[in-house]
Amino acid sequence: MDAMTSSAILVDQLTARGLSVTNRDDGTVSVTNPLHPRIGEVLRALGGRYLTDYGYEIGEHGDEPATADRVTHLLGLPRTSIPEQSTSRQEVGR
Repeated sequence: MDAMTSSAILVDQLTARGLSVTNRDDGTVSVTNPLHPRIGEVLRALGGRYLTDYGYEIGEHGDEPATADRVTHLLGLPRTSIPEQSTSRQEVGR
């Protein structure tokens, strides 16, 4: 998967989580929290990894959903869809 395709997938994942995303001319992606527009991060793809503007690695190509989850958490947006976990237990001794 090339950087352009993986970046497009990441943009879709970030948008699906409710973040505001803008593609920049320099190949980076600007992501902001729509509830607090001054809270944001700039991401770039480099060497199979996603890096923040500060140089921190936040994910890797091929794992865009987890990368989008990390960015969502970093920008303080609450998760809207948490997978349901089974709460039923087998009763022992009955």
